Amino acid sequence: MNNALSAVVFDMDGVLLDSEAVYEKAWQAVALQMNLSDIDAVHTQVLGMSEEGAMKILSEHYGPSFNGNAFWKETTDWAFAYEAQHGVPVKSGIPEALEYLKRKGYALAVASSSARNIVEANLKSCGLFSYFDVSICGDEVKRAKPAPQIYQTACEHLGVACNLAVAIEDSKSGIESAWRAGLRCIMIPDRIPADRVSIERSWKVCISAKELISLL
Repeated sequence: MNNALSAVVFDMDGVLLDSEAVYEKAWQAVALQMNLSDIDAVHTQVLGMSEEGAMKILSEHYGPSFNGNAFWKETTDWAFAYEAQHGVPVKSGIPEALEYLKRKGYALAVASSSARNIVEANLKSCGLFSYFDVSICGDEVKRAKPAPQIYQTACEHLGVACNLAVAIEDSKSGIESAWRAGLRCIMIPDRIPADRVSIERSWKVCISAKELISLL
């Protein structure tokens, strides 16, 4: 165990689970039904954001009259149906990393922009939920990522100072949130490569969660 650190806080979508790929498919399917253009570019912008943040991006791109709430519901329903049939794959290296971190005595938390019901359902279905001492979800904070509140709250619930915790993130929004909260950041890019600012704000940029075993 790294003596300078005592907790590890994980994002869920794109870090613990390969759920971003499912939502990408959902956005593409619903956009095709609604005859929306440039949906992949829009989806890339909202990675790591809460529903509120996504609504703002959708409104900016498709205009204030666009019914973002209806689009969000349709994509969420599509993703739920897909996951119910196929499950949500766990990201490579995550089971091994979680086992290792537990053995080493780290406190573990989830800080996800997704709502509580989604976080618990997905993590329980793949057997990961029990690894975590704390989970803070997007519908439980007033200021979503990239604001620092969700990481601050996770550390507070763990009883650990933010500067003694590590955040595991895949998105620019998530890295900004953790960095502003004062956590040490490890980025494992998922759907898009790490940008310059995220690299500068990260302690390490990894290819797989397996690398956490040698880092921590």
